[in-house]
Amino acid sequence: MSDSEIRKLKRKGTTERTKATRFITAINESTENTPLDDYEHYRGRLQETLDQLIRFDDAIQDLLEYHEYTVDVETCEYINSAKRSTPEGEPGYWKKPGPICR
Repeated sequence: MSDSEIRKLKRKGTTERTKATRFITAINESTENTPLDDYEHYRGRLQETLDQLIRFDDAIQDLLEYHEYTVDVETCEYINSAKRSTPEGEPGYWKKPGPICR
């Protein structure tokens, strides 16, 4: 297992999730006045981004043993739920660097 390779893939996954959020927002904000080409562009980019995320997750899973993968997923779920429940404006919010979770 290569920790640096896993971290690299997780960072790339974080970037892809940011892109997905941007594309989803553009799609959700589209109205009947939005040109069809714009809508189709964002929809296509979203699909490409989701496909890339799946490839990153598969690559990470291939690098981890089953037990390590299970622990990694549980840790990420815990961290992500904690991030959602803690206000970002709070002093000292997530100052310590932690694992980059998918």
